[in-house]
Amino acid sequence: MNKFYLTWIIFFFCFKITFASVKVNSIIKLDNNVPEECGLSFIFDHKDFLTEAMVYVKKTDGNNTLTQFKIISKNQVEKANIVTASLELNEIITQQIKSEPNFFMSGETDQDSMSIFFQEILIGGGNVLVDQSSYEIKGPIDSKVRLEYLFCTGEMFLPNYESNQNE
Repeated sequence: MNKFYLTWIIFFFCFKITFASVKVNSIIKLDNNVPEECGLSFIFDHKDFLTEAMVYVKKTDGNNTLTQFKIISKNQVEKANIVTASLELNEIITQQIKSEPNFFMSGETDQDSMSIFFQEILIGGGNVLVDQSSYEIKGPIDSKVRLEYLFCTGEMFLPNYESNQNE
């Protein structure tokens, strides 16, 4: 129990918690009417300008996905993360690529880990961490956005499309 309180105290003093509203949208990119990318976009007011955090997946060969996480901001972003109840995105995606002033991470990730990550963010919400600021994503996310994301990934990983793509 003491670890829980200590964790919250450290979190509180290390990050400036911002209570600005976070707008959540779905990301759907089609290729020949088949989903190629599916994800979520988080738009929040960061001081005097808007910042957008995006996390999305692309299907790869085998049982993996290419997961990408990027922050689009007018200011330099040194570090960023999305934290859910049990997972941190920067522990799932291992490769960080600097692209100033924006932040970008990309890497192959286990499909099961990404499924759990998105399930937790869609239902329970989470926090987007940008440098020393934290933006709360309140869960559950709007049902329209949840349905769009779930439909997109369901279609993307539908076995019917694999045979069409290999021809």
